[in-house]
Amino acid sequence: MTKRKKDRKALRARQRAKHLRPACGLCGNTENLMRTDCCGNWICNDEHKYVLFSYEPNSCHRNHRRQTLCAFHYAEGHEGRWQDCPRCRDAFETEMYVWYGTNEYNFEKLPNPPAYEPTACRHCGRIIILSEGGYSVKGDDYLCPQCSDDLFAVHGDGFSPGRITGEAEELGAVDPQFEPNRYAELVALLDPFCDAHLNDEYRQFCREMAVEICCEDSAAMTGKAESWAAGIVYALGQVNSLTDPARAPHMKTPDIAKGFGVAVSTMQGKAKIIREMLNLRAFDPKWTVPGLVDQNP
Repeated sequence: MTKRKKDRKALRARQRAKHLRPACGLCGNTENLMRTDCCGNWICNDEHKYVLFSYEPNSCHRNHRRQTLCAFHYAEGHEGRWQDCPRCRDAFETEMYVWYGTNEYNFEKLPNPPAYEPTACRHCGRIIILSEGGYSVKGDDYLCPQCSDDLFAVHGDGFSPGRITGEAEELGAVDPQFEPNRYAELVALLDPFCDAHLNDEYRQFCREMAVEICCEDSAAMTGKAESWAAGIVYALGQVNSLTDPARAPHMKTPDIAKGFGVAVSTMQGKAKIIREMLNLRAFDPKWTVPGLVDQNP
């Protein structure tokens, strides 16, 4: 075989190898790859590039793991395909559901995303892009970043979750609508559960969530306290990806329900009500436990 033929053969071999070499499905990189846990696609093994509090979208793996329905569906242990999963659909506001399913961090995008009305600032009427963050929310009301700054300058922490940590009677004195007896029931269940399975940060945030829902016109005033306590842990866990094995602490959905002696479906139903009451969403910075802040986008 002549040298020219050998060179041509070697060139064809290199071209075939290049064609067959796996590449990141998001950026096309062919070096230092891994497969995603959720969908098995090739992706950059690059979470080490992310700098704490930088909020830079410079990690393909982090972007897919933290900001897609695909990864959320897997972390929550949902059955079937994420594209038509009703539990994924119920977990988010429509605007965020569409964004998580169609942003550039997906390998496969959500087909036929549902339509939604844009979110407007309650005070000035500006359109708020929920995926960009910076806004504040309380109940059904949203404030744009500018109006949020103006409000906080006058009223302090008025639109963030209540950081009230006193005894139930003291809380009742602060807010006449607060129901101290129901709060005490929930805390009596939440504290030992968090001590046994979670940590002090979860215990504190569970207490704060109990404060938010224990008012006289709340749905949480009826039904078994065990069901609502389980719903609180599950709702807070959805914000913090508690069921993700990569997190510490983490728990499986059935184990949370078992810890309170309730059915999974009952717990999920209460959690859905709580999410709607407090406008919770996955990765919500307002309800991210401090130990996981650096893992949020």
